[in-house]
Amino acid sequence: MERGIFILEFKEVAVKDRALFETYLNKPEHFGSECAFTNLYIWRDYYRTWWTEIFGFLLIKVELEGESYYLQPFGGKDEDLPLLAKEIREAEGGPFEFRGIYECSLERLSCLKGEEEFRENRDSWDYVYLQEDLATLRGRRYHGQKNHYNTFKRENPDYVFEMINPENFAECLNFGEEWCKARMETDPSIVWEIRALQEAFVNFEPLGLRGGAIRVNGKIEAFGFGKTINGEVCDENVEKANPDIRGLYAAIQTECAQYVWPDMKYINREEDIGLEGLRKAKEALHPAFMVKKYSLLVK
Repeated sequence: MERGIFILEFKEVAVKDRALFETYLNKPEHFGSECAFTNLYIWRDYYRTWWTEIFGFLLIKVELEGESYYLQPFGGKDEDLPLLAKEIREAEGGPFEFRGIYECSLERLSCLKGEEEFRENRDSWDYVYLQEDLATLRGRRYHGQKNHYNTFKRENPDYVFEMINPENFAECLNFGEEWCKARMETDPSIVWEIRALQEAFVNFEPLGLRGGAIRVNGKIEAFGFGKTINGEVCDENVEKANPDIRGLYAAIQTECAQYVWPDMKYINREEDIGLEGLRKAKEALHPAFMVKKYSLLVK
C-alpha cells in the first residue's frame, strides 16, 4: 500500500551523522569499504555525497563527474523496496542506478530487476586480508614481503613505530600533504586526496579513526589509518610512505596490522580501481576473500 507523497530531501554528510550512519552500516554481514563512515565523510566533496532517510532506509546519493547514482539501500524492510524505488524514480524523472551492491544484497534487490541483470564492477571489489597474515607475513607466499620488511629494519635499525595521536597529527598531515604535492603534476586530481587527509586529521578522534606512523631519523616517513566496520573487519582508509626508503611500505603495512588492528580478524585494503600495478600488488598479498560489488539499473 502506498504511503502518501514523499519528496527526497538530501543532506550533506557531517561528522555528527556518524552514529546514525553506523546503525545502518556496521552490521556483521557488511565488509565493504562503503560501510566505513570515514570514507563517506572525508571524500564527500569529491564524490558529492548526499544522504536521506526514507521508509526506514538510509539512502546515499553520489554525483561524480556528471554521473548520478545511489549506493545500495541500507536498512529498511524488503517489502518496502518497491516503494523506495518508486520514490527515487519520481525524483530522478526516470531510471536510476544502484552501485556498490554486495553479494549479500543481491537476492534482496532482485525484486527491482525487471528485465535488467546485476552487473559486476570488478574494479571496485575490495581486497580483504586476514589480520594474522599481514601482521606475521608467515609462510612461503609472503617471502617477498618479509624480505622487504627485513631490509627496512636492517637499514633503519633506529626507526620508531608510534600510534597516531594528537601530538603527531600535524606531522602526519604535513607528510601526507607533501607526499601528495610531489605527485600533483602527473595527477592534478590528487588535490582531493589532500582535502581528504585534512578532513581526516582534523576530525581523527570524532571519526573513530585508528592509525600508526613510522619515524626514520626522527621524522615521520610513513603512516596508515582506518576505521572499524564491525567487530571483525576494519577498513584501512589511507596508507602513505616515502618511496625512497626501501621496504618502508612493507613496514607500515605490517606494523599497522600488528599494533593498530590486533583485535580485528580481517583488514579491508579497498579496491584497485582497475590499475594493473595496484591490482598485482594487492593480489600479491593473498586476500582471504574479495568483497564483490554489482550495479543495477532500475527502470
